[in-house]
Amino acid sequence: MRKRIIILGMGGTIVMVPDSKTGALKPTKDIKEIIALLPSLVDKAEITFQELENLDSANINPNHWTKLARKIAEIHSDYDGIIVTHGTDTMAYTASALSLALGRGLKIPIVFTGSQLPLIAFGTDARFNLENSVKTIIKANNEDIAEVMIVFGDKVFRGNRTIKTNESKFSAFDSPTLPPLAEITAIGISFISQALKVQKEIPFELKPSFSSDILCVELIPGSNPFIYREILKSGRCRGLLLQSFGAGNVPSIDEYSFLPLIREATEIFQIPVLVATQFIGGVTHMNMYETGKLALDDGAIPTGDLTDVMAQVKFMWAVGQGHQTIKDVRKIIQTNLVGESSL
Repeated sequence: MRKRIIILGMGGTIVMVPDSKTGALKPTKDIKEIIALLPSLVDKAEITFQELENLDSANINPNHWTKLARKIAEIHSDYDGIIVTHGTDTMAYTASALSLALGRGLKIPIVFTGSQLPLIAFGTDARFNLENSVKTIIKANNEDIAEVMIVFGDKVFRGNRTIKTNESKFSAFDSPTLPPLAEITAIGISFISQALKVQKEIPFELKPSFSSDILCVELIPGSNPFIYREILKSGRCRGLLLQSFGAGNVPSIDEYSFLPLIREATEIFQIPVLVATQFIGGVTHMNMYETGKLALDDGAIPTGDLTDVMAQVKFMWAVGQGHQTIKDVRKIIQTNLVGESSL
């Protein structure tokens, strides 16, 4: 029997089709418009389409993550897999968020995809990415693989390990701390052993809440830490994430020291402070150098090998779930929940 697949549209170039009257590109409202340009899809699966949003991905926010997660929870038992079309700029954020919101009780594969060019463009990658997404859903479903993935080009990535690395190349995504879950070749698709299988004993449980009250600061030489003190004092900030140098090193001398800010946040305001690395594929080893160890001693929480995207999203999710205490946030950040960490 053919697999039942639904495409949920969240915007992006990939689902733009020409208007029948003007010829101008517009978001599709009907799967028939996609099938007319890509008839091969119906040979592989029974496919339906529903538009949830029509947004540039720069305008996607946690409210949209929650809306998408709830929609998937509502319909997931009716389908063998779900494809989400999404603009590429923030696709990794949404995929990371959905992996947490849907959890390890997920029973079907979810694939995010997008494109650099629309379906009608000569040499478009949209056709390739949509066809490969359908192939991936079918293969994953047959092998009882159930996780949130990104399919782009000829690779399948774990969503919460993925970052966008280029604004125009057809190979626009990478997974710096985990090999691709699969590569798509002329022979077919072969998943690696780390791909997450259906856990029948774990019930599906939706946890779609995220907090937007997280302050993320990329450290640069000479940053003035006292600029951020007023934000901490405002009572609106529920978490501070420092994107640090090296393996988790934080300026520690003179007026540029961030240590007093970390102490104030953790001791006076009881705000959790995360320290991530700015390096792509980097890992926090905060005991390695004094500048990292001092921050660790003052209560900072290292993010391990979480991508910079996942560190932000997981922090937003942890606080959004009501985990207010530093102890609770530390436990969640340092627990591998959905394959987002190797440590």
